[in-house]
Amino acid sequence: MGCGKSVAPPAGEPSTETPPEKKSTKATSTDLAKLQLRRENWKSNQASFYSWLDQTPEEALEPEIEIVDPHHHLWDMRELAGHNLLGIFKQQYYMLEELLDDCVGGGHNVTHTVFMQAHSFHSADTDPMMAPLGEVLMAQGVAAQCASGKYGKFRGIAGIMGTADLAQFGAGVEPLLLACKAASPNYRGIRCTASYDSHVAENFAPKPGLYMQPKFREGFALLEKHGLVFDAWLFSSQLPDLYDLAKSFPNTTIVIDHIATPVAILGNTVRAPGYTGKQGEISAKWQADMARIALECSNVNVKVGGSAIPLLGHGFDLRDKPPTSEEVARVFKSTYLWTIETFGPGRCMFESNFPVDKVSMSYTVLWNAYKRLTKEAGLSSSDRALLFCGTAKRVYRL
Repeated sequence: MGCGKSVAPPAGEPSTETPPEKKSTKATSTDLAKLQLRRENWKSNQASFYSWLDQTPEEALEPEIEIVDPHHHLWDMRELAGHNLLGIFKQQYYMLEELLDDCVGGGHNVTHTVFMQAHSFHSADTDPMMAPLGEVLMAQGVAAQCASGKYGKFRGIAGIMGTADLAQFGAGVEPLLLACKAASPNYRGIRCTASYDSHVAENFAPKPGLYMQPKFREGFALLEKHGLVFDAWLFSSQLPDLYDLAKSFPNTTIVIDHIATPVAILGNTVRAPGYTGKQGEISAKWQADMARIALECSNVNVKVGGSAIPLLGHGFDLRDKPPTSEEVARVFKSTYLWTIETFGPGRCMFESNFPVDKVSMSYTVLWNAYKRLTKEAGLSSSDRALLFCGTAKRVYRL
């Protein structure tokens, strides 16, 4: 049967063909019904989640300190219908309005942010290799809204980190990188998630060793050519892979996300039963691997944050009431201050990792905790300025 043609039924038999306009209307109606159901589900889930967060209200401390938030996402995960997938999706809708509520409404002096890829708006209308361009275009559109000045001095999405499937396409991803650079003046590079650990029940990569694969490295070589940054999310058990990658590409700027997510370092977690009772071993190995990178890989920077997710083992997300900033500072203090001392403030930057870390606390509480722990540790105003905004501005060229 030729495209665009229909065959008439025999005389006396009803037509089995639905007129094109009816097909279109039926599909649209079905899609709209699904969207409406997702919206209604999220309204209910959001109300419950926000009521939990609101139990720990705080005013922003030291509101004069400039903050550049170098790591947050935008996404629409309402199809999860309340299911907290992997323990990090309580906030299932997070777009400009929600970002403004946190960054502006939270009371802190957030001047710029960096969007981090989340596979949230890849294009469905192109080949798989080019699909990540859709997310970059989405983020650039939100950045344009912020750059209009309608929301005051806040310049959200001043930097954009996309992604590329280096493992599958290798150097073949260059057209994608060029398209992202051409379409987005805020485009700064890519992130590829390698997080896999056999002790973890649910991983974020299908198998270990992503950063060691020859095809991946073939594509990674393009980043230096195009002046792009690489964000690495991996588990601390994989830090030797990151060390090898950084040594092999010393001219490429690399950022370790979430202090390399040392699973269960803050306590036991049901998501990694293999690490039960091994906090001392985890910490010692994490410190040794991080210290080697700090000493030998000057191209590597670290995001200090991301520890509010359940995998770290603090249990904040399971409490009847969220923690205060004093509690958060006390629990995170050891790992965060050690990281800052080891890499130096000039290679470290605080991050929100929102809305992921929102599973445990509000935006205001999180940044209050950072302010508390740096002030209590006696860090100088210049070092604090690097941690809160200076390093992020340098790394992401803001």
